[in-house]
Amino acid sequence: MYREKRVVARIAGSAWLPFVVAASLSLAFVWFALDLGSLDWRVPLYYNGDAPAVAAHFKTVIETGWFTYQPNLGAPYGQYYNDYPTADNLHFIVAFLLSLVSQDFGVILNVYFIAGFPLAALTAVWFLRLVGVSRVFAAALAVVFALAPYHFIKGEAHLFLASYYVVPLALGIVYLVATGQPIWRARATGPWWTRPFTTRTVATVSILVLLGTASSYYSIFTALILAVVGIAVLWKTRSWKKFFGAAAAGLLIAVTVLINLIPDLLYRLANGANDAVFARSPPEADLYSFKLAALLLPMPDHRFEPFRVLRQLYDAHYPLPSEEPALGLIAGAGFVALFVLIVYFLLSAGLPAWRGEHEYVRRLSIVAGLMLTAFLFGTVGGLSTFLSFVSFPIRSWNRIAILIALLSLAALGLLLDHLVGCIGRHRKGKRGIVQWGVSAAIFVFLVGFAVWDQVPPANEAARAQRSEHFYSDQTFVREIENTVPRGCLIYQLPYIPFPESPLVNGVTDSEQLRMFLHSTTLRWSSGGIKGRQPIDTVGAYAALPVPQMRESLVSIDACGVVVDRVAIGATSATLLGEITRVFGSTEVNSPDGRFTFVALGH
Repeated sequence: MYREKRVVARIAGSAWLPFVVAASLSLAFVWFALDLGSLDWRVPLYYNGDAPAVAAHFKTVIETGWFTYQPNLGAPYGQYYNDYPTADNLHFIVAFLLSLVSQDFGVILNVYFIAGFPLAALTAVWFLRLVGVSRVFAAALAVVFALAPYHFIKGEAHLFLASYYVVPLALGIVYLVATGQPIWRARATGPWWTRPFTTRTVATVSILVLLGTASSYYSIFTALILAVVGIAVLWKTRSWKKFFGAAAAGLLIAVTVLINLIPDLLYRLANGANDAVFARSPPEADLYSFKLAALLLPMPDHRFEPFRVLRQLYDAHYPLPSEEPALGLIAGAGFVALFVLIVYFLLSAGLPAWRGEHEYVRRLSIVAGLMLTAFLFGTVGGLSTFLSFVSFPIRSWNRIAILIALLSLAALGLLLDHLVGCIGRHRKGKRGIVQWGVSAAIFVFLVGFAVWDQVPPANEAARAQRSEHFYSDQTFVREIENTVPRGCLIYQLPYIPFPESPLVNGVTDSEQLRMFLHSTTLRWSSGGIKGRQPIDTVGAYAALPVPQMRESLVSIDACGVVVDRVAIGATSATLLGEITRVFGSTEVNSPDGRFTFVALGH
């Protein structure tokens, strides 16, 4: 009995080992690659592009408990974010929980972003083991998945997409359906109301609810692939039970997303539709899809100069660069292998020569089918184009690349297991030692190569510059707060409609929010949701001649303006001279020289 218990304990412990190894290694490599030991955690790792908007959400959660209303943005009206529908509420829940520990938006933003690496590794191990990849390769490839180029490209600017730890869980449900395994179970005995509460059903519901609360994009991608798989299973098995099981999963995803959107829908009913804020054009489905070459080429800013130059040339000169999707060379190898297998299966008329390993071939073929389905949705001119004809609600189909990356890694894991098995069969007497030695060597190679290929090199100059701008903004805002009364309204120039406006001299609409991030006592004109009459009216003051602008600002009790010299461009000096003359006040400049504050005067 004691021996049996010891064996069971050893098996249970080893079952958890891949999870521990993958999570620990992914965190360790990110920690050292990004030099997090010397990081000033108050400064966001990303401080340009859309990152200030995400940071503003986290700051709003800290101040108000939720993200939908911020009275100190879009002043004097306020920022009502229900105008911009979003179902990605999981991340705001996490932000609220982290705010119970720290009240610094930069700290909780960085902590959540870094936590995404081990979380992605943990869920990836689960999926890879489900598919049948060995523990050794599941751990290695989970690290590769956690360190995907996609993770760094999205960063904190697209934090909710970078938090893709829900993707392996979602694909696990799809894989179960594709293999004909039940995702819903009920007990045969017991009170009727307890019968549905089995481990399998509770796990399925939990995963699908988590997915629907985490990401509209990943929810839609999963639901579409699930629909294709459900139809394929019905075609093959003629089992309506399995088809309706898949349909129920898709319905639960849709209901969860809808529940998360209820506050936005109620706001729309009460205040009318705001068509200006969420405009989507059908041709954008092709503009924001990916191309095969974009997936397989090295990641942007690769540490190997020839690879870096190649990617720069491609993105700069070839059309439709999309959002620089890149699988990484390891996942790219699995992707190519899957396409080779698809061609092989087709040319062999579905009767491959590997008849002695039916289950292995079956798993590979299912992974290949899922990958091909995802590829057809995400590629330029693919299935997404046809969906755009009926005004489908999303446009950035290239983001399905992270699903393709995981499926490609799963295929690679199965192929590597097959390779190691073949090597072991030719080493009688030392089979186990040889297999473990080969597996360990491949493990080290995969993880080491992923770090070299997928993790961008540390850029100390860029980090120093980011920190300089961050603290320059902080010093500037604090000086303004010491100059004007508490609750003062600051008007920001130029006016850039928010959100989703084109760049103005290289400046995004989200960069207007940088002042708000450092403010505790002031109100700011930026960040109001465009399309509402009060916001658009106040924004139009920026186009008035300076004397009339001053009169309009007095009417909303503004006490000064902040001018972004970079966004204004070449005419900033002329504009500032006119404002200073008309306002009759002196200037206050930010330490880095970008921003200037002029009080309204009397």
